Amino acid sequence: MLNYVMEYSELLKSFKKIVEIDGHKILVVLLADQVYAIHDRCTHLGASLSKGTLEDKSVTCKSHGAKFDLQSGEVLDKAHVGFIKMPTKKTVTYQTKVENGKVYIEL
Repeated sequence: MLNYVMEYSELLKSFKKIVEIDGHKILVVLLADQVYAIHDRCTHLGASLSKGTLEDKSVTCKSHGAKFDLQSGEVLDKAHVGFIKMPTKKTVTYQTKVENGKVYIEL
């Protein structure tokens, strides 16, 4: 089911925004003219990915450096403390649709 989450113009101003749908906190990102939606919590220790760095269709958790692909949720780099890599699981991503200036997420 498609869920309306915001006007596309809102995303143009901030490039990322957290929305909540049925208790799921979702980070919505505009990067290189593409809208992505990913679970807002890092699978390592639960830090908010919204505080992380966005680049090359990925988000890097600010806490321990876990890096996730925005489209697939795959782990591109595990969380680490110093040189020690920590267990990090794939995260959930959601399909997005932009239509008539509105952003929708499939949940």
